[in-house]
Amino acid sequence: MLNKSVVKQSGQLWKLGIAFAALIFGSIAPLFESWGISMTAGTVIAVAGYIFGTLLISCSACGSRWFWEATKDAGWYSPLFKDSKCPACQHEFKH
Repeated sequence: MLNKSVVKQSGQLWKLGIAFAALIFGSIAPLFESWGISMTAGTVIAVAGYIFGTLLISCSACGSRWFWEATKDAGWYSPLFKDSKCPACQHEFKH
């Protein structure tokens, strides 16, 4: 599924990985007391990961912030993972 995605084809899969990891870590870490992450710190980490992804994963051709647009219109999520074209400008990415 991700092999044909515009996120991977545009070379930004690493950004998605960081955003996802921060979101998951920040959500789960406070549940394990031995990790020393408070609920507040976990929330900050998770929100930072979300903001990182929504603001920095974008089209190099038109500048559209794909995940920001997807937060406003859920119909954007599917093309981001199934197509190699920018949903905004239709620029074709071939990695």
